[in-house]
Amino acid sequence: MSFRLKTILGIALIEVLVLAVLVVSSLHHLRVSNERELYSRARTTAQLLATMTSDAVISNDLATLDALIQQTLTNDGLVYARIRNRNGVVLSEGGEQAALSAPFEGDESGYDSKDGKIDLAAPIVVGGAEFGRVEMALSTRLVDAVVADGTRRMLTLASMEIVVVAIFGYLLGSILTRQLAHLRRGARRVAAGEFGYEMEVKGRDELSDTATSFNKMSAALADYAREVEEARRNAEAGRDYAETLLHNAMNSVSQAIFVVDPDGTVEFVNNAAFDFYDLEPDRIQAGVAFETVVSRIVSRIEAGSELPHAELVSERMHRLANRSEEQLWQTRQDDGRVILHSQRPVKGGSVVIIDTDVTDLYAALEKSNRLELELLQTHKLEALGTMASGVAHEINTPTQFIGDNVRFLSGAFEDLIGVVNALKDSPEDKVRSRLEEVDWDFLSSEIPAALSEAESGVQSIASIVRSIKEFAYPDDTQKQDYDLGKLVENAATMSRSQWRHSAELAVHSDLEDAIVACYPGELSQVLINLIVNAADAIAEDAENRADADAKGRIDVTLRRSKDAIFIDVADDGCGIPEDALRRIFDMFYTTKAPGKGTGQGLAICKSIIESKHSGRLRVRSESGAGTVFSIELPAERAEDQNPVDSEAA
Repeated sequence: MSFRLKTILGIALIEVLVLAVLVVSSLHHLRVSNERELYSRARTTAQLLATMTSDAVISNDLATLDALIQQTLTNDGLVYARIRNRNGVVLSEGGEQAALSAPFEGDESGYDSKDGKIDLAAPIVVGGAEFGRVEMALSTRLVDAVVADGTRRMLTLASMEIVVVAIFGYLLGSILTRQLAHLRRGARRVAAGEFGYEMEVKGRDELSDTATSFNKMSAALADYAREVEEARRNAEAGRDYAETLLHNAMNSVSQAIFVVDPDGTVEFVNNAAFDFYDLEPDRIQAGVAFETVVSRIVSRIEAGSELPHAELVSERMHRLANRSEEQLWQTRQDDGRVILHSQRPVKGGSVVIIDTDVTDLYAALEKSNRLELELLQTHKLEALGTMASGVAHEINTPTQFIGDNVRFLSGAFEDLIGVVNALKDSPEDKVRSRLEEVDWDFLSSEIPAALSEAESGVQSIASIVRSIKEFAYPDDTQKQDYDLGKLVENAATMSRSQWRHSAELAVHSDLEDAIVACYPGELSQVLINLIVNAADAIAEDAENRADADAKGRIDVTLRRSKDAIFIDVADDGCGIPEDALRRIFDMFYTTKAPGKGTGQGLAICKSIIESKHSGRLRVRSESGAGTVFSIELPAERAEDQNPVDSEAA
């Protein structure tokens, strides 16, 4: 609804209300005044009739009364007239029969008239005595006619006045809203973006002041719009420059860069990524699902992995799903490259994945670790060699004279047996009595057996000393042909104190020739480490066995394939959890309780087998079902190797 229409309707409503009050009050006054006048006229007529009929009523002159009634009824508006005596008997009456037949009820005033007539009575009094009364009714039709005529006139005048007011209201509204219409058109043009539009200002009233303020606002908006537009152009130019610079920078780096949005689709791939993973640019573009890229990448990652392709893709997508944390991991490709993957979250839920070729760095790190392990191993072997040499020397010296004395005693006792047996046959009772007293028969049978056991123990000590010497003074400057069976036996002997209380150790070999080119001292260290680890696993699992006192089992098996010899060290201990198998050969990683392991043993073993012997060290395990470490060594001898290989080793 427009302001002009509101103005017209408002004025018209006010006028209608005022006129309605005026018309209603005027008509009410008109009716009341006419009814009062009519009532006064009716009372006067009744009193006059009562005066005129007094003599006729006293004389009971009915003819005169009838004549007076008929004469009275000639008055305009008289409905009926009736004369009663003092006893209420009707002496004469005339007028409308319906009104005469109705019971008489007098009205106190004209306002009491509800039946279209004013009923009233006047007493007939003569000499102070009442001889009867006059009853009559005067019709209110005249009053109704006057009021109806007045109503028509007033409504006509009111209607004409409303029309005139509406016309003037329309003209006034048009004059008042003309400036507002200009303001509205101007506001719409400004709202449509026509900043700086100025409307014409007329007059000096409030609307003109508003129009002036509008023009100032429009000019200010125009200035602001110019500033905003200039800032927007500058910002877009800066953004375009920054995006171009960023894209150029990301495309110039050697790392593969992927930006993945929260929905898992690729937002950006730099040029290096296509060469990095041999991707097709026409297939790997923005908007492609990152899982497609991962599927192509995973086909070249971890070529030697035992996990199927689908699980590798699932693992990589699981990493992508964890968007809130920075992640860092590495993989090895089928071409030998080592890739370092870095995933970092960015604002908005996207992630940036940067893949870096760290093959040279990894090789340098491996070389440094290998040198560190070798140095650690050298120091360890030197310390063990020094200790073992001293122990062997200290054991060897008393063992030699104990062995010599045992052998001497054995020979001397044999001679003594001959002498004593000769004395046994002597007739001297004293000699026989003494021999019986010392139970010579028992001594003669048990002492040789004890001396034999002592000699066997001395030989066992000598065997242990020889093993210690071989362990302490290995010739590991270059590979040499060595019997792996003997090496396994020496390792079992050296580690016997570690496993004899918790396990039974058995060596299985059907090889006629188990001689290979190796470094005996270092290979012996690997075997001892694996046997000791097996014993620790069995001891840890002892409480889970049905028979707590039953020993576990360690089986060392030698077997051969076409080009390699294998040494398997198997135990029935607690096994290795699946999540630890991938890290079991990492430096300083251990599954043992704190204080029981340093996490260096298996890392050193893997370095010795794979770096120095060109072999492989694998592990198979199931939690609660035991573990098998398998050493694979090339089935070759020292004379089969060329000098260059020997020097390189």
